[in-house]
Amino acid sequence: MRKIFLLTLFLGAVLLSANPLIPMAIQQFWFDESGDLMLQFGFENAYMAGHNVNISDGAHTIDQELELPDDPQDYPVTINLNTLMPDLSLSPESGFLQLQFQDYSLANEEVRWGPGGDVDLTSLIATQSIYQARLNYGGDSYELWAKSDHPDLVTNYDSSTRSTILIYTMYSDGTPAPDVPLYYRSWQPWAHSNDEGKIELSVHSAKTNLRIFQPGTQELVLDETFIAEPAGCYVYNVTIAPVSNQDLHQQIPRVTLTLSPNVLKPGQKVRLDLDKSETSPGKLRLFDVKGRIVGEYPFTESWQPPKLGSGVYFLQLVQGDKALDSARFIMLK
Repeated sequence: MRKIFLLTLFLGAVLLSANPLIPMAIQQFWFDESGDLMLQFGFENAYMAGHNVNISDGAHTIDQELELPDDPQDYPVTINLNTLMPDLSLSPESGFLQLQFQDYSLANEEVRWGPGGDVDLTSLIATQSIYQARLNYGGDSYELWAKSDHPDLVTNYDSSTRSTILIYTMYSDGTPAPDVPLYYRSWQPWAHSNDEGKIELSVHSAKTNLRIFQPGTQELVLDETFIAEPAGCYVYNVTIAPVSNQDLHQQIPRVTLTLSPNVLKPGQKVRLDLDKSETSPGKLRLFDVKGRIVGEYPFTESWQPPKLGSGVYFLQLVQGDKALDSARFIMLK
């Protein structure tokens, strides 16, 4: 009964919250000296303990209830996945790991790693592990996969392993360009350059996207996507064209995008409301929880989402190259 109570309480908070959080199961995984894959569950998995879980490497699958505790204080819990799946075909060099809860689809998780292609991370080397973390900014949150230098450095879905990003913004005459917004893995400004034109970030060692728009025209002057490596340092010099007062006055005014409802089922439409806006709507851009663009659509007050899997998504209102606002919704199946 305690397990059911905990799950009901948590799911109620998830669905009623203005910015619901989806519990994460896998905290991290790594390969031991024998080459076996060690799969570690974090404390958030306690709310899903007792549920049947489907684990797949893309070629082999198990479907069973794992004997995991329902008390968050009893975590982390580590299992040797090779003992459950003797035919497991994964290695530090490349692989695909997927975990699905049969009766709680929002908690589904998958990650790809390898030397290239459509992967979340590059190959593991030495003692590295892959962990799952949550980014929170401006009331929004989303999950990402990142690398840690060692499993012991991972605690509570976070690691002390970090990468460094340095960006220097300057005008064409070489003087610093202050207060320039940087978009880091997101659809809203993550940081701004200081009076010296410098932006310095310490970030998870994960797939990273950096974007800077020219103030006034909103043209992209920096658009870089890469997979940050542990202890890596990534430096960019960005030239910003001077902006006149007239250019600033011509910028598109701020609008607020509201979705109703924000928890959807397949086939259900959502109403889009723009608060206090005299701006002609542009287009809609849909992102998944990893910040990847799912598609672009004409603006309409009654929007029909495409066929989507269960999970968290972000709908962004765009005019030209400028993002006006974004709103979050959950797709349930």
